[in-house]
Amino acid sequence: MSASIPVSERLINELVTASMPPNVPVKEAHVRPEPGERFAIRLTPKSGFLPALTIKLAIERQPEFPASPELVLRMATMGGLFGLATAAFPIAQMLPPGVRLDGELIYVDLRAMAAQRGAADLIQYVRQLRITTEAGRAILHVEAAI
Repeated sequence: MSASIPVSERLINELVTASMPPNVPVKEAHVRPEPGERFAIRLTPKSGFLPALTIKLAIERQPEFPASPELVLRMATMGGLFGLATAAFPIAQMLPPGVRLDGELIYVDLRAMAAQRGAADLIQYVRQLRITTEAGRAILHVEAAI
């Protein structure tokens, strides 16, 4: 099977909201897909003392199935200011299981994410997954086989 599946900004944000741990110091996280395999993430803190922060991420590496089902994102903005941002927003603590921060890279383990949503048995059929973006949506290009 080969398919291209558009995923709207709205659906992405519903999934993000459902995945956020309840103890994070963020009132809202809004993900906006942008052209060129990029995302803008706007974090609004619960504390009124801190302003909202927008972080831009670019897809650094696509997942490789079955050996390495990780999507790797890189900070595309802020440069050295990322350290200040992580002090104000403990980003590593806000990430759901299966997502980890290492310097300016964010690793998304798609196998772990599928398991969280009860789809662990389906991920074994994925042969290739490529994620592209355009304004307001991400597109999943999937090849799967039984």
